[in-house]
Amino acid sequence: MKKVIALILGFAVLLCAVSAVAEESTEKDTLGRVTLNGAFTLQCTIPEGYKIGGDVDPYFEGDALALSFKSEKEGAPTMQLSIAYDEMYSEVDRMNDLGEEDLALLEETFIEQDPDVEISTGETGYGTLLMIARFTEEYGNAVDFFSIYKGYCVEFMLVPAKGYTLTEEQIQKCVDLLTDLDFVPDKQLVAGKTYITNLTDYDPETNTVTAHVQHCLTQDEETAGALKVGDTLKWGLIEEEIQSLETDGEEGLITINDYIVLKNYGGEYHLYMYEKEYLEDYVTLSLEIPEGLAVEDNVNQETGEPLEEPKALTAEEFRAMLEAEDYPDFATDNVYVTFDGNGEMERVERIYAPWQ
Repeated sequence: MKKVIALILGFAVLLCAVSAVAEESTEKDTLGRVTLNGAFTLQCTIPEGYKIGGDVDPYFEGDALALSFKSEKEGAPTMQLSIAYDEMYSEVDRMNDLGEEDLALLEETFIEQDPDVEISTGETGYGTLLMIARFTEEYGNAVDFFSIYKGYCVEFMLVPAKGYTLTEEQIQKCVDLLTDLDFVPDKQLVAGKTYITNLTDYDPETNTVTAHVQHCLTQDEETAGALKVGDTLKWGLIEEEIQSLETDGEEGLITINDYIVLKNYGGEYHLYMYEKEYLEDYVTLSLEIPEGLAVEDNVNQETGEPLEEPKALTAEEFRAMLEAEDYPDFATDNVYVTFDGNGEMERVERIYAPWQ
């Protein structure tokens, strides 16, 4: 496999200034939205002299987005951005999380396009891994930057103008743009509202915990009522061929394939699998545990049985339970978290332990 040594060295020099460039950008352009594995608005600062080309609707919405940036300046290359959700990577937060075997498979997809493609790796200014493929003259001398973020394949193609060769400065613009590209969670937490949340990865050095805020997905009565045998049930990340379907109009239930139940709540259907409500990530946050956090535990830590009277925990006791590697820990899946107006935790309540 050929390696683009000059390109790698170029990135080592160029990336020193990329973070500062991105952090200085205060106003960004909205490119569009993607709506699987969480709903995100895509924002970035469009490179100077460029504009979004073609008849692209900046509010395009779906599981994919494709657009191009074009400049009227002579010799300026075209930049093509495409973002598409791939269920195969649904659990991948960044491409950095992939192993050598998965990275090798990605390389093969470029080799299939151009057997003589030159492949290297680089990083955005924030350390996100990029796979960089430089195609040969026969395949247009384009440079393709590829990465993965929260299940989305992010691909940025730099195509030289006819009769011109790409420069390292033009390549840097692509790295700058990818560093500057933000996936902004579309939905904001409502102050005072309680969300089912998974709390993971407590870091005692920073006193922070990762909060995976969950929400249920709903469908209206007309959509749910139109389902029939032979259809494909599509519900968030779920795709299920309907082999059997039973309705109970009196209870407002639709049972699909024996283990999926749609329940009607005030005209909106919620989905349950194996008697448990189906939830997806709403937004993922890294949050500091404040000293005044109110924590209520309704579970006996030794038996897992409900307590007759809930036990109040101090923030210090809560942190100790999060930090504990062995039983008894807090078992923080599916706890109720209430947020304040700044999106910070103000109350945590555990109703049950997942291992009960």
